[in-house]
Amino acid sequence: MDSIINIGLFVTYALITIALASMVIFPLYQIVTNFQRAKGSLLSALVLIAIIVVAVALSPAEQGLLYEKYDISPFQAKLIGGGLLATYLLFAGIFLAAIYTEVSKWFK
Repeated sequence: MDSIINIGLFVTYALITIALASMVIFPLYQIVTNFQRAKGSLLSALVLIAIIVVAVALSPAEQGLLYEKYDISPFQAKLIGGGLLATYLLFAGIFLAAIYTEVSKWFK
């Protein structure tokens, strides 16, 4: 019975590997073959990466009792703060885009 479970696990791992590889390979293939359509997506991805980099750069690396309790380094604290700041910035952008969309509908 154990050998059947092991075979099933190996097949599952193989299928997960194939799925992950296809998630990476097919979008790259589409970018290479049809770059005109992919420009908007690439620009959006670059803006998202820029927001994350700026948020991590602006976040403080402060230490406190909570950070010492859970043994969080200053670098990890900076990453945590940057992730939170990036989330706040993205939600604010989404909120402003929704307001802009609704207000612009009034004037059309």
